[in-house]
This record gives sequence, structure tokens and C-alpha cells, in this order.
Amino acid sequence: MGFRAAPAMTHQITGSRGIVVLFCLSWLAIAPGCAVRRWVTGTTVPPAESGNPQYKTEEELLTIVAALQRAADTNTYRFPIPKDVTGANIYKATLARLRDYESKHPGAYPELVAFTRARAYEGLHEYEQAIAHYHIVSQTSHRLRDEAAKAAALLARFHALRQPLRAETLPAYLQALDARVADWHALRQEVAGTRYEPLAREQEERCDQQKVAFLLVNRHHLEDGTNKVIAAYQHLLSKHRESKHFYRYQIEFGDFYFTLAQEYVARNGPDTLEFHPDTFLQLSRAALQLYARVAQVDGVMEKLEAKGKLEALKAYMAQVGRTGM
Repeated sequence: MGFRAAPAMTHQITGSRGIVVLFCLSWLAIAPGCAVRRWVTGTTVPPAESGNPQYKTEEELLTIVAALQRAADTNTYRFPIPKDVTGANIYKATLARLRDYESKHPGAYPELVAFTRARAYEGLHEYEQAIAHYHIVSQTSHRLRDEAAKAAALLARFHALRQPLRAETLPAYLQALDARVADWHALRQEVAGTRYEPLAREQEERCDQQKVAFLLVNRHHLEDGTNKVIAAYQHLLSKHRESKHFYRYQIEFGDFYFTLAQEYVARNGPDTLEFHPDTFLQLSRAALQLYARVAQVDGVMEKLEAKGKLEALKAYMAQVGRTGM
């Protein structure tokens, strides 16, 4: 590990238990300005003593913590949730490993287990569970109690903004949704530069997605519903260019234009005078452009899907063209 303790702190870190505490806190308190950093200076970890059950207990906890540590700095708004060495979601894997750890070592390092579990729930946006485990730590005399209390207080605000929206009419629901987006945006600005910023951005993004989905389902019941959907998609793409879902949004927007082209053909048969090729081509080309943008991007999972949709749309356009153009 390579850390050394300051002389004044030596009496606090002697013994194996102190080693685990310091090692774990050195990454658990990764947030800038964290109070714990003022006293965590590290120590040198002695070699594990073969056959000593206490060292084995600590080694297993350190393994779990170290795996989660590698994901600590990942911006999950921009990048996918990190995987562990088995390819599993690191946050879900951490929770499973902590359950196994507690079953094998009941009562071992309960505050550190609770704090680590809270961080894993945080990463999964399971704020209520995270708050509950932070409270476990905050109600003890453990050195992480202040940090846990602050995290619980902040996540309580996250949890409050996750409550379902209710409204009597479709326009009222849209207004409530826009207000919720504004609330998330304000909270995101408040936590800018901290490890909570990506979480807040993801929540704001989900509200923007929710608006698109709501408009898609209800567009025939809203005045100028189709144009509202188009505007919502354009806003989503403009606002969330850095999102890991950016290419997915482009494909879905292309799907919407493809649907509009198909609806136009269904309403106005290509072999009738009501069919206007320019209108059909305008809708189809909008979808083509969106699919093509993704199909030309290397290194993204959506590329192959976009290529398939591009070819399918071209075939559909050719079929309609043979009949009515």
C-alpha cells in the first residue's frame, strides 16, 4: 500500500483493525474537502499472517472495497456503469459481496460495511436504501459519522425529487415535469464539482427522457403533439450531447421519423392523388440522416443497429417509390 502514518496518529492505527479502517477510509472519503481526509494519512500494511482468521476477515473486506474503489471516479452520466472482473455491474456486485461477507463474518466492521453499502446504493440511484445505511453510520461514534450524516441529508433531497408526479390533465403533467427538470438542474448546479454531480445530471436527463416518452404516448391527444415530440427530441439531443445515451437518442429520434413516414403512407396510399412524394421524402430523409450519423461513428455499440435500420429504411423507401413516385 505504501502509506505511512504521521507520528501523532500512530496510537490510532496500531493493530490490524486500524489498518482496515485507514485503508477503507482513504478511498471512502474521496469527496473534495471531506472531513475524514484531515486525519487519514495512511499506514504500511504488514504481510498477512497465514492462518490468522482476523487477517482473512480484513483481507476479504479490503478486496470488496478495492473493487468498488476502481469505479469511484467514473462519471456515470458520460460513461456506462463500470464492471467488475466478472463483467457484472460493480454496484450490484458490491452489494452481493457484502451480503456474503456478513454471512461469513457477522458483526465485523459494521460501520465500514454500512458505509460501503450506502455508496453502492448511491451508484444505483437507490437513495432510500443509501440513506438508511448512512444513518446507521451517522448514529455511531465512528469517524465517518459526519460524512455519513451529510450524505444522508443530501440524498434525502435526491429522494424527494424522485417521487411520482401527479396532475389532473396532460398539460398540467407537462408543466409539473418541466418544473421537476428545473429542480434537478438547480440541484445539479449546487453539487457541481462533487461526486454527486453525475448522479444529478443522470436524474435530470431521465426527466427529459420521461418528457419525450410522455409526448410520444400522448401526441394524438395534445395540440400539435407531433411537433412537440420533435421539439422534445431536439432538446434532448442538444442538452445531453455528453451523455452515454446520446447515440441511442439519435436512433430513437430516427425511429420516430420512420414511424411518421409509415403513418403518412398508411393515410395517403402511394397510388392515390393524396400522396405527395415530397412530404414522404422529407420525413424519410430526416430518419436517414439520424441513422447515418450513428452508423458512421466507430467504437459505439449502436453503430451496427443504426446500419441495420438505415438499410431497412432505404428498402422501405424504394418499395414506396415503386408504387407512388
